Amino acid sequence: VSTQSTGYRAWSAIVYSLIPNIEQLSAHLNAFCNICEADEVVLFERSTFLVISHASMRQHQDIHRFEKISNIIKQFKLSCSKLQTQFGTMEIRNSQFTGFIHELTHNTFVMVIISDPSIHSAATFININNARSHFDKLVANEE
Repeated sequence: VSTQSTGYRAWSAIVYSLIPNIEQLSAHLNAFCNICEADEVVLFERSTFLVISHASMRQHQDIHRFEKISNIIKQFKLSCSKLQTQFGTMEIRNSQFTGFIHELTHNTFVMVIISDPSIHSAATFININNARSHFDKLVANEE
């Protein structure tokens, strides 16, 4: 395990410990994952892209996937800032899954991974947009 990986996990653990109602947030994230029929939903802190919480409906073999995703998105955000534009949403599709990364609250981004090809992107974006006010209220109660 690299020092960088250990550092990422340590900082994620610190962020996790600073969220007062993390159990409630995690429960709502699980419900959101079920509503979206997603394989996995991950909530990231906006500026650092550290994991706040996640919900998984299936096992994943790559235990470092959150760190890898975080590094990719941070590099992409850096590229966007060099072009004087802001990162807001991303959709990645291949033969095995569709991944969505979208702003959820003022301080968070959500990643939704769906392997069912019959679920349309528009439905997932509607679910994310509809969940926004719910998670805004949930996060506001934590502050």
